[in-house]
Amino acid sequence: CFLRSRSACEPKTSHIYKKQKYKTERRPITLFNKKNETMKRFTLIVIALCSFINAALSFTVSSPYSTKTTTRHRSSTLCTGIIKHDSSSNSRYRHHPQGSLVNLPAVASDTAEKGASDYKLTPEAKELEELLQNKQKCGKLLVAQTAPAVRVAFSEMYGEEPGVFSPGILVSSLKALGFDIVLDTNTAADLTICEEGTELLHRLLVREEGRKSTNKGGEQEQHLPTFDESLSLQEPLPLFTSCCPGWMNMVAKSNPELMPFISSCKSPHMMLGAMVKHYSHELFGREPNDVYFNSVMPCVRKRGESDQAAFIHDGVRDIDNVITTKDLGDLLKMHGINPSELEPLPYDSPFQVEEHRPDGLGTGAGQLFGATGGVMEAAVRTVYEVLTESQLPRLELKEVRGLEGIKEATIPLFNKDTGKGLVDTELKVAVANGLGNAKKLIASMKEGKTHYDFVEVMACPGGCIGGGGQPKSTDKNILDKRMEVIYKLDKTLPIRRSHENPSIKAFYDKFLESYGSENAHRLLHVKPVYGENPLEDDKKNRSEEK
Repeated sequence: CFLRSRSACEPKTSHIYKKQKYKTERRPITLFNKKNETMKRFTLIVIALCSFINAALSFTVSSPYSTKTTTRHRSSTLCTGIIKHDSSSNSRYRHHPQGSLVNLPAVASDTAEKGASDYKLTPEAKELEELLQNKQKCGKLLVAQTAPAVRVAFSEMYGEEPGVFSPGILVSSLKALGFDIVLDTNTAADLTICEEGTELLHRLLVREEGRKSTNKGGEQEQHLPTFDESLSLQEPLPLFTSCCPGWMNMVAKSNPELMPFISSCKSPHMMLGAMVKHYSHELFGREPNDVYFNSVMPCVRKRGESDQAAFIHDGVRDIDNVITTKDLGDLLKMHGINPSELEPLPYDSPFQVEEHRPDGLGTGAGQLFGATGGVMEAAVRTVYEVLTESQLPRLELKEVRGLEGIKEATIPLFNKDTGKGLVDTELKVAVANGLGNAKKLIASMKEGKTHYDFVEVMACPGGCIGGGGQPKSTDKNILDKRMEVIYKLDKTLPIRRSHENPSIKAFYDKFLESYGSENAHRLLHVKPVYGENPLEDDKKNRSEEK
């Protein structure tokens, strides 16, 4: 119609029929008239554009079983031969001898499997898929890390209950996909606890020194500074956690006055990214540019976090890409990989020496990061033990567990048996489950109604287990089920305190020297929120000296 003469495009008169009891009245309705010429032209242009787009798509999309590369599907032969299938196997996935994906009927599952072209991959998943297709040509070392909440919900992508697939199955799935090394983000969470716990202890000790200096008459003054008074302090309390990018985004946009209270620690996956890229020579014998580090996260905001300028040095990203739990499930299905047919493999441990544990598995404390209140509970385990030189009498801090909106707990910081710690001092902690509850908690602190020393905030209800990158579920109790798996993993892991992780000991022995050291600050800390990295400050100082 767009190419025809104007006269050929004149709109015709359409009719509607209005029934009135026993007879039908015919009433003409004119769609266009002389007064509405502009609308007519606009409509015709839209119709023409839609026709053009439809025609273009029909030429670019080919069969999902084609061996040619199209704009929406690339057939993969990367994992051909990794999994051996018998002709009588009940597996849902199988590879054709030439490497094209063959889709088999689903067995024992309510989820119907789709052709490869039907998977709507995110840009991050497409980036990874392209790299997997060209792995041999690019020659990069592919490294992955998996967050605590990913191993909990991963099995849901295959119609199973949370936690059915072990962490070892997750590792073998990633290696079947094409990754060379798979690291445990739980270990990075342990590293975060050591640094953030040190930061909290330092602020507590600074406050205690301030109290002693104002002590008169031999009686210690117990006055707690208000929110406004704390702003004038160099090391103000409470200390807020900095793991969640959704929470950091809220602080940057809506509550910049909170920045002095935010921990300078990077999130766990960004810490591990900094370690891997900075020490790539020592760990893998590779240049940082030759290592492609991909995080598998439950959160859709982690990619945006990794894009921050503070995490990119000389054009080298600490984290090259971030995919979600759902992205991973889609990619595995596209490649015909069925996790239930794989043997579990241990996490890799490039940071450890031989006499330590042979795997890179994190601790139970690191696993707790996947649920709301988990960062707080993990931190308390380490802070108490470092300060009092004795184990926490009750390892599980149940006051901060569960899905309540705001949770509180109080922990004495002095042990009578060892005589170590801070006399007459209690650590008051709070957990905000969701940003709405965080706003309520902040308002309460500003009004002087509540006082805390340490506050954890997670943007997603339930914490990372409820992240936007997790599999969608119609189960109303899915968060409770995922949280139960988190706590079960904590109980069953051989080590449950972050500072006892052999990989953490190797981190500090080989590279970082001690908790909160200058090396640790250069690599693992950043000015809140995502300000300049200490590594960049070092470069500026060196250039100024020259």
